[in-house]
This record gives sequence, structure tokens and C-alpha cells, in this order.
Amino acid sequence: MTEERTTILSNDIEPKRWNAFVAQWPDFVLMQSYEWGAFKEALGWKIVRLAVEQNGQMVAGAQMFIKPILWKLASIAYIPRGPLLDWEDETVVQVLLAALHSSARYYRAISLKIEPAIQYSPALEQQLHYYGFRCSPFNNQPQCSMLIDLTPEADTILANMHKTTRYNIHYSARKGVVVRQATAADMDAFYQLLKVTAKRSGFSIRSREYYHQEWSVLAEANYLNLFLALYQDKVIAARMPVAFGNKAATFHSGSLNTYNKLKANELLMWESLKWAKAHGCDTYDVWGIPEEVGAHLYANQPLPKEQIGGLWGVYQFKRGFGGDVVYYVGAYDFVYFPTLYWVMNVVINQLGSLEKLAQLGDRFNLKSG
Repeated sequence: MTEERTTILSNDIEPKRWNAFVAQWPDFVLMQSYEWGAFKEALGWKIVRLAVEQNGQMVAGAQMFIKPILWKLASIAYIPRGPLLDWEDETVVQVLLAALHSSARYYRAISLKIEPAIQYSPALEQQLHYYGFRCSPFNNQPQCSMLIDLTPEADTILANMHKTTRYNIHYSARKGVVVRQATAADMDAFYQLLKVTAKRSGFSIRSREYYHQEWSVLAEANYLNLFLALYQDKVIAARMPVAFGNKAATFHSGSLNTYNKLKANELLMWESLKWAKAHGCDTYDVWGIPEEVGAHLYANQPLPKEQIGGLWGVYQFKRGFGGDVVYYVGAYDFVYFPTLYWVMNVVINQLGSLEKLAQLGDRFNLKSG
């Protein structure tokens, strides 16, 4: 019987090999792809890729993002939709976490935030606590979402939708709404549409540079598309589906409220689903519904009454497409500097997101440079 050899691989992992490992994960983990790392690196993040190899086979890995803050005296460390590993394999977990903690401490990280792409269970929650992680007060990625099955024929996918949703798809087309694929030349118009939507709905958006860089990297890799809905030659709505491996999701969408009666959003979602299916995807993540929905379903409790604000405004729209609810374990933090961690969370609470803190850190870093 040969002895099993466990080793750690670092940043020089070949891109195709890294992506092949990441793509086999059963959930949508584009944010662990090599290209997503390249995208974030162009925005000023340091990328650390670590993997555990057993007898020449990658069995676990994590792409960690580091952003200096506080005049580069400290940093944020973050693993979106990861790490990718079997939490019940203690040997592998210990090896990968030791390497991650070593890298995070090297860059003076205040804490390490992880958001594993694994569905919630008390056992997993207990394991995370065992390894020193605490529940984070902030999720950066949706903890609860819905997955639409793309394996049936297109007619069956359509038939599985709510009848009102099906009607709205056909109604929009009948009323003269036309869908076309966008190009790089449409990105400014797309950003203006996002700004209008964000102001109306009360949520924040990222910088213009963020979306341009995202398009530049991911479109070149053939991971995303951007559909525009036009009415009388005017862009009235947009939706950006993204695919990696055999999973797809919606990342960004926007619309002009004055044209809501034309139901362009339903038509755009249908076009996105068809694109993802043609892309070889077997599920489509609608990317976020109220966390209370997943928590109540997991506890086998009646769903709470719909509320106003947050994700409740789009929940009714999304559930019309017939997906199944998925409830992830959420965000967890491993804290290295407790006092700075407390201060950081106060700032995040004021700013609204980890991304906003990273942008604020950029301003301080530029001043100190």
C-alpha cells in the first residue's frame, strides 16, 4: 500500500489546470476562476491561489483576494464562493487553512472572510466554528437564491414557469420589444441604466471602471453576455448572464421604470436562460432572494409574509421562473486582529459593503503613495 502524499501548491498553478478543478464544483463558483482573479487584480487586488494536491491530483483549493487598507498597514482578505474543499476531510482542511492563514498574516490581514459555495447545515456550521471561524455580520454574496433547471428542453423550461411569467414573455415580444446582444460600445449606456435602477431601488452599484473591466476580462473568456431590450430603438432594460463550467447566473440587470408595462425584464431573462442552455449550462442561478425564504424552508416553517425593501421587490419576479430555493452556509470570518476587526465592521456597516471599504482603502493608499 503506497503512502498518500499531501502537498500544497501556490500561485504558479497553470490557469487551465486551476479552472478545470474549479469548474467541477457542483455550484456556481465563477469567482474562484482564474479569469475572475485577473479581473480583480486589474482593480488593485492581490491574488493568492493555493491548492492541496494528493498524489498529483488537486483535491482542494482557494483563490484569496487581498486589498491593502489603512495606508497599507493592514489588509482585507476574502475568499468569495470558497474555499473549495471537503470540510469532512480534516487532513486536507488543516493543510489548506494553514497555508491560507500564513498568506493572510503575511499581508497583515485583519481577518479572513470566506463564503463557501455549500448549502447550509448545522454540521457544516459546527465544523467552521471548530476551525476558528465565526459567523460574519455581513454577507458579500447572496446566501439564498433560486436555481432554474436547464436540463429539460426549452419548451419544458417555459412550461415550468408561472403562467403569468410565460404570458409576460410573449406579451413583451408582441408589443415590439426587441432583444439584441450588446458590444463593448454599449457599456456606458449599460452603466447609466444601472445608475437609474440603483437610485430607484435604493441599492449601491460599483464604479464605471468595475463594469468595464469585468466586461473586458470575462467577455474575452466567453464567460458572459449582455442582452439589451429595445423599444422603438431606445434601450429600456438590460441583463448580464454569466457562465462558468456548466453553471450560469445573472450578475447585473437594470431597467427604466417608465417602460415596466412592456415586461422587457421577463423577455430578457428568457433570452438569458436560452443563452445559458446553449452554452452547455445545466442550472441558472437568479442570484439572490431574501435570506428569510431559505431559512424558513430549511427549518420547514411557513414562508414569512413578503416585506418591502431589500430583495423582496424582485423576489416575486424571480420565483415566476420556477427555480428551486438554495440556502448557503453564508459568510464566516477568521479574526487575526480583534480590535481592528471591530472597527472594520463598523465602517462596513456605514459604507454598506466590503467593496465600498476596498474603494475607500484605495483612496487612502493613493494619498500615502
